[in-house]
Amino acid sequence: MFTILTVLTALISIMFVVSVASTISALRRESEEVKKIDGKHSWF
Repeated sequence: MFTILTVLTALISIMFVVSVASTISALRRESEEVKKIDGKHSWF
């Protein structure tokens, strides 16, 4: 029983870390795209 709970918590933590990493990489991609767009269309 204890091993099953340990495995479940490990899987949940791994999934949480993976989701956070993917969110950070997606935000970085969006910021890079925004910078490119701002560079092309610099009105200000």
